[in-house]
Amino acid sequence: MPPNSLINAANASDAGGVAGRRGQKHQDHVAASFVIDMLSDPSMLQIECETADDVTIRWIIDDVAINEYVQVKTTDGDTKWSVKELTDRDKNRPGTSIAERSLNCDAHDEAPLFRLVTVREPRGNLAHFKIPRSNRADSADSMALATAPFLKKYPGFKSKNQRTLADWARCLLWQVEHSMDKLADRNKLELLKLAGRDGERPNFSEVEASYSALLSMVIDAGDASRVSEPAKKCIPRATAVRWWNQQIEVFAAETRRILKVYRVKTNEFFSAFHLKAEPSINRSLSAYDVEYDGGEWRYSELTDYLIDWIPEVALSPEILSTFDHLTAQTILPRAIAECASHGQLTSQTLLSELMLHAILRHHHKSEPIACKIFHMNAGTLAFSSAHVILDEDGDQLWLGQTQISKAADRDGLPSAIASALETAVDKDVLKRERKLILQLRHPQHLSDHNLGRSMAAHGKIDDLLSVLHVPILIAYDSAVLSTGFTADYIDHLRDEADEMYEAVKTGVSSEFRDFRIHIFLVPVECIDTLTRMFNDALRHNR
Repeated sequence: MPPNSLINAANASDAGGVAGRRGQKHQDHVAASFVIDMLSDPSMLQIECETADDVTIRWIIDDVAINEYVQVKTTDGDTKWSVKELTDRDKNRPGTSIAERSLNCDAHDEAPLFRLVTVREPRGNLAHFKIPRSNRADSADSMALATAPFLKKYPGFKSKNQRTLADWARCLLWQVEHSMDKLADRNKLELLKLAGRDGERPNFSEVEASYSALLSMVIDAGDASRVSEPAKKCIPRATAVRWWNQQIEVFAAETRRILKVYRVKTNEFFSAFHLKAEPSINRSLSAYDVEYDGGEWRYSELTDYLIDWIPEVALSPEILSTFDHLTAQTILPRAIAECASHGQLTSQTLLSELMLHAILRHHHKSEPIACKIFHMNAGTLAFSSAHVILDEDGDQLWLGQTQISKAADRDGLPSAIASALETAVDKDVLKRERKLILQLRHPQHLSDHNLGRSMAAHGKIDDLLSVLHVPILIAYDSAVLSTGFTADYIDHLRDEADEMYEAVKTGVSSEFRDFRIHIFLVPVECIDTLTRMFNDALRHNR
């Protein structure tokens, strides 16, 4: 339970207090710095504004209750603080010097500490009071020099608890804050560090708003009436912590709102074993190997890897932004359920879509701009994915298709691809695709990219075609892999990939020569086996 304020109710008065403290901004920033310290220091129980002193820090250290009385001095001048300036009395009246007024705060049961916060530096030996109290055991001689001028000063003046100016000096800490702006900036930096320890990374404007709220709390405490609302002049640690937890919730909500969900670093799985670019005819080949391990083709590893990508393929960025990573176990069942709820999506189709998604994300650093695998275009899934690839020569829109090819289907593959392309690149279909993408995209969760007029709702199709790339992933039963591992299997896979690429290229080249088409090949040891293991894994993760 926090302590009661140090206001003496019998003598409480607002004279020279509430009305007089308006404009004391330096003091407010000092008090705010103590509240920030209190957030991470449980030995600080409470910060009080304008009770026993300008600011009072209530401590409990080694089971000892302590009051630290803080005076904030912002007097003008170019000279450093001197002993004379600290001890000069007003018209020689006892108790009117700065040091005496500070000592006079020692009127309570708790052990006292004293602190001066000034904009000017202390002179000569007074500078030793800047040594942190925890380091003074190694600085006894220096502290003796700093304390010496107060040993015999006004010996007849004592606090209510019979302490002298020598006692005051031994308990004094001197803190110099040259600039209110620099103190405010340091306070904001400390809030940023605290947020980081709580796992949040607020931006500049969020920290500014948080610090403004903290200042308001401090100002309200200073302005509260000593007579009618003394409790409001106190900021207990529990109040400060509760306020900070609310700030963390605000930071987290804003982070989720604008989180760039696709900046998560992805792990490599597929290894590229054959790349061929033919820019003169707008064609390219990329072939990816799942690899062997101990002579066994990596079915299980591939299945686990692809399942980790299901949340990104099946869930919107708004949902993904509330989780730390795309493999978050808490959303995987939800993502799988989303897949299962769409009857038109077969497990083999999902397999191939996950492969294309993973390759584009890892090998091309793409960002999906639409969760569109479940969204038909006039009853047809013309393009099953939409990604942006950031490029220094101009950002690109990649609209993808996938094919699963079993050994018996190989001869019909080129015509199947040509038919799918013919449907997809119709002008009306492309217009509907653009409209669908604009409806589904979540720009607040994407990196800044510039696709120009291509993404304008009523833009020209020519503008869309200028940034359009069509990746076509083909996962196929490989004759090479079906015979098992051999030391030179990669060489044979390259020959097989060239053969498939030439067949596909021949089937689509004449009709679609103006479209940039990228063929992605993923040879599989056995499509049926992979499908069965994938289905088993889906059931296990539901």
